[in-house]
Amino acid sequence: MHLRDPKVSIVRCADQHQFDAVKESVIQATELIGGLESLITPGDHVMLKPNFICEADYKTGATTNPNVVFAVAELCKEMGAKKVTIAEGSAIGTDTDKVFDALGIRELARQHQCDVVNLIKDEFTYCMNPLGRNIKRIRLPRTFIESNVVINIPVMKTHDALAVTLGLKNLKGIIHQSDKKRFHKWGLSQTIVDLGHLAMPELTIIDGTIALEGMGPVVGKAVNLGLLLASTDTVAADRVAMEIMGFELSEVEYIKLAGEQGLGCTDLAQIKIVGQSLESVKRPFERLSLDPQILEEMDIRLVACDACSGCNNAISSYLYDQYLKGTLEKLRGCTLIYGQNPYIPEGNHGKIIRLGVCTRNVKMEQGIYVPGCPPHPMHIDDFVSGKGLERA
Repeated sequence: MHLRDPKVSIVRCADQHQFDAVKESVIQATELIGGLESLITPGDHVMLKPNFICEADYKTGATTNPNVVFAVAELCKEMGAKKVTIAEGSAIGTDTDKVFDALGIRELARQHQCDVVNLIKDEFTYCMNPLGRNIKRIRLPRTFIESNVVINIPVMKTHDALAVTLGLKNLKGIIHQSDKKRFHKWGLSQTIVDLGHLAMPELTIIDGTIALEGMGPVVGKAVNLGLLLASTDTVAADRVAMEIMGFELSEVEYIKLAGEQGLGCTDLAQIKIVGQSLESVKRPFERLSLDPQILEEMDIRLVACDACSGCNNAISSYLYDQYLKGTLEKLRGCTLIYGQNPYIPEGNHGKIIRLGVCTRNVKMEQGIYVPGCPPHPMHIDDFVSGKGLERA
């Protein structure tokens, strides 16, 4: 694993829709931390990992700005890279090839003489992960393994299960589809850190040209932030980005764990910020929130028993989503139990829904159990609606 310098650059982008302006900002961001020439040797194969989670245009804030991706690609070519590959495996249930087509990636790649790889269809190899805690081996794609340099280009976004999705979380897009499903079962925060031990990129450039707040990672509100962050320490870049967004380290478990387990630096006092000052670019992001009075009026009770940020975020997202859809009524009279020390409250508590692996051993005669760590909001809805029902 390469040595990581806890230095993070923050630069403004004059016009995020104009390629030359974006390229100039990428140059500034990378030069402030040593330049691409310090990472790329002539003849290298460089893999770029954007966040093309779905077919949503970058102007929504859900996907990486192609101007950023291809500005990086062009600069890599100028540094002598023999081959530059845009590689992505979109969200489960999404056709990555259709995403590439919808976002115009193939045509842009042709213009910039880059390759495009759908990682879902790539050849995978099991790799041992001695530093992993929850995953000791995992499948990685051939494109990633054979690359000399990996540049990670996530979007600055909120996330329904993890509070934020930035550099570390974006790496989940390279793994096998079946492993993506298992990450929630294995413990999402720790498995993201485990993956980082094995697949840390040489450089992370966080695309904050158009960010996303609220109901991330897809159905949120675009934020015209006009920023780029760059660092060879992905964890440090994530830490600075979440500070810009208004999140405390304690609210984002996987980034906190990454710092504690030596994957990168999370101590702002030890991170050297260059370019724009942190204070000058802070912009608190809207979070998922639902008025407690709405839940009270519908007799929906939440019993959060020392719940971690993962469960708190996932369940808040699920409830908020149901409220927006007008389907919160199906939870009327229900009690939702989650957290590390779960118990069934005394008295009349209606239908009980146990959420997350920490509640699996709670004894009860009837009700619903939704596995996961944390349980994904979509999976919660499946179980509550009877599509994936697992009785207690």
